[in-house]
Parts: sequence; structure tokens; C-alpha cells
Amino acid sequence: MQTLCLFADVPICSFRPNWSREYQDTYPFPPPSTVYGMLLSLVGVDWPDKARFAGVRMALAIEGEPELSRVFRKLRRVPQSNKKADPLTSRRPDYQDLLIGLRLWIWLQDGVAVSSLIERISAALAKPSSGTVHRYGGLCLGESSQLVNEVSIRSAIGSGRFLCRDQRGYHTLPVWVHHPRCGQGKTRMERFSILELDALDEPAAEDARWISIQPMVESVKG
Repeated sequence: MQTLCLFADVPICSFRPNWSREYQDTYPFPPPSTVYGMLLSLVGVDWPDKARFAGVRMALAIEGEPELSRVFRKLRRVPQSNKKADPLTSRRPDYQDLLIGLRLWIWLQDGVAVSSLIERISAALAKPSSGTVHRYGGLCLGESSQLVNEVSIRSAIGSGRFLCRDQRGYHTLPVWVHHPRCGQGKTRMERFSILELDALDEPAAEDARWISIQPMVESVKG
């Protein structure tokens, strides 16, 4: 199976867990669903069409150790059910954690996806055809203001820390985020461990570092 190796340099980013409230902490590693969303944005695929690439496989590793920083910023706290909330009174200052200097490696395979994400990414990053991609806004990883400095096709060298599927892992991260406007479905969460420093080599085919990006399959009761 063809594998595409990508490198992404993100100067500032944050990945807020859904249970964060007043204090906005961050996952120490970008969730697979967030990386998937960035790749779809890169090739100009909007979220209603993301199911076309469901079933891709990716392995993720961080080169080095991003610095953890804390900022004091103004955030909006408006419940989605309250459409008439005053935008001024709903703002208040809160602390937020940020990761500084994220260097992310992505190994990507099409897996069982209906459409080839590898072909779309290769075409988007090729200079002669880069103008054929129709997208809007800056490419980001996390919040819309946290722009990606570089995405490129490279051969990985050096060492890094991989994200690994682990039923007893400490971190519970989203793999597939379901949006209510996409019909029926559920958000898929999995447990992971962050491995110790290792060579940045492509994992073997059945390695637990490979993550299948697809929605949760609901069991059928007889």
C-alpha cells in the first residue's frame, strides 16, 4: 500500500479537550481528527464531504518536545442554545495553554477510503497544479488563528515520539468528530499512549501506531 510522508511545522497551536471549561488546557499531542481536518482543508474538501475519505490510515509523530506556554486572553462563553445572548457580557478573560514549535510527521495511507487523499494532497503540493485547489482561509491546525507555517512531502529522519493506540493509554483523543448536520452518527474516541523517543521510521503494516480515521460503527442488536 502506498504511503505518503508529510511534515508540518506549526509555530503556535492548542487542542482543547471537550471537558475544559474556565481554564483551557491542551492535549499534548494533536488529535487524529484534527490532523485529518487539516489535510482535508489543505486539498479544499469541506466538512460535509469528509466521509469520502473515511477509512484512511495515518501514523503521527512529534519531533522534539513542543514548549508549553500559557496566555491570558478574552474568550466568549455563549451557550449554543442561547441565540439572544449579549456578545459583550458573554466575554471574559481566561487562561489558555498553547504548544509552541510543533513539528509533526504524518504517514498517510488511503486504506479503505472511497477517494484517494494521497492523490489529492500530492496534486495540491505540486507547484504546476497548485492553482487548481479551491479553498478559503489560512491553513490551520487547531483554532482558525493558529496557522500552519509549512506542509511538505519529505522523508522522515531523526527521532520523535509516536502516538500509539492503547486500550490502557492515558490520553483519550477524538479520531472522528461527528457534526449534527452530517446526518446520523457518533463521534469516535480512542485511548492512546505517547511512546518514548524512537527513530522516525514508517511503522509496520499491523503496528498499533497506525490509526484508522473513520466514524464509529454502531452494533446491530438482534
